[in-house]
Amino acid sequence: MEDQTLQYFFYYTKIIEEKELFDIGFDLYCVGHLIWLATTVIACVVFSNWYKTLPELKKIKTKKFFAVAILISEILKDLVLWLAGAPMIEYLPLHLCSFAIFGMLIDAFGKWQHITGQMMAFAFCPGAVSALLFCNWTELPFFNYLNIHSFVFHAWIVIYFVMLYRGGEIKPAYSGIWKSIGAILPISFPIIAFNLTFDQNYLFLNEASEGSPLVPVWNIFGTSFGLPGYICGVILLVLVIFHILYVVYRLLDKLSSAKRG
Repeated sequence: MEDQTLQYFFYYTKIIEEKELFDIGFDLYCVGHLIWLATTVIACVVFSNWYKTLPELKKIKTKKFFAVAILISEILKDLVLWLAGAPMIEYLPLHLCSFAIFGMLIDAFGKWQHITGQMMAFAFCPGAVSALLFCNWTELPFFNYLNIHSFVFHAWIVIYFVMLYRGGEIKPAYSGIWKSIGAILPISFPIIAFNLTFDQNYLFLNEASEGSPLVPVWNIFGTSFGLPGYICGVILLVLVIFHILYVVYRLLDKLSSAKRG
């Protein structure tokens, strides 16, 4: 965080690596990171409290606004990166949180809420929370367009889910675990092939993101069994996390029922 001047505002990862500017980024859970996390929590509380007071028609309009806004923000991000000369193959919408854009659009405008709601609960929101907790963009300075976008983008997904969850529109069910896995698994293997072909790491399926819970998975499974072992470890971790989330949602439901009672 030493230098937050405007000259770095439109820098992206490759420029930082080429210029060897490894001291302009931030550390996980430094003051700036904690402020972003605290702001996200506060925004979730404020927006969800506000959302619960809205009449039904305004709730529908709010969901549509959130879905369209996140799509526009992603398009603008890609436009900025393209104009800055970034290698766009590294910024394709092939990460889990990029898929959340389409999930939110379908949820807000479509009729598959029984699927998108469950995916928001078990995949998209937890994925966005994980991204906020274990940022893989720490090489960027705080006063940087891509850094700001990354925090706001992932927070936007979390806020959307919390609004709908606290509003009673998303009710996580055990079947939601398998609906989420059934939607994600078929696209994972083509992405693995894409990663191998173009030396990318979408969905973090070819390499663990530094500082994330995937690092122990690679250390346990990948070092002994290579990529196939790592993939099996990731699938196992996802299953465990999804089941823990289901227990958490059940406990939250019971607490909510006890308060109402």
